[in-house]
Amino acid sequence: MNEETEKKDVEIDQDLDQAVEDIMEEIEETEENIEELEVEIAEKQDKLHDEISQLKEEIIRMRAEADNVKKRNARELDNLRKFALDKFAKSLIPVADSMDKELEANAKDGITMTVEQMVEGTIMTQNVLLKVLKDNGIEVLNPEGEKFNPEFHEAMTQVPNPELEPNTIVDVFQKGYLLNGRLIRPAMVVVSK
Repeated sequence: MNEETEKKDVEIDQDLDQAVEDIMEEIEETEENIEELEVEIAEKQDKLHDEISQLKEEIIRMRAEADNVKKRNARELDNLRKFALDKFAKSLIPVADSMDKELEANAKDGITMTVEQMVEGTIMTQNVLLKVLKDNGIEVLNPEGEKFNPEFHEAMTQVPNPELEPNTIVDVFQKGYLLNGRLIRPAMVVVSK
């Protein structure tokens, strides 16, 4: 071999050694980067596991709270059903008291009541009852002389009456009632032909 070839072989060997050295450095750097990434990934995984645990606990608390709200609402609804008429019942007690007093007065020996006094007492009791109904949102339908309305009246019969327009209510068999504007019983009426 000649000197020039030997020189080139040495250069190639040096270049090759340098390339190997560079590659080794890159491998070391890559390994360091991989280790850093693995540490970073592990930290992020721990953080995610913590967040997942917190979210699971939060879901469990929310479910428990929802169950409690559901149970509380069921109790309140049950109480509403049980005591919905409480106010109305309390307001009817004076009517019952009034009727008791009237019957008591009739039952006592030595006390005589005239028919007028009994009627007056009954009218007073009816007035108390009508006030109680009105105060509790119950409206009495007594449609005599009004135009027949099938939404609020039930025609029991029709009678000829030349003095009135057809479909005018001539007589009321039974009064009707509205509760806060909603029909609870239609008025039973006689209607003109």
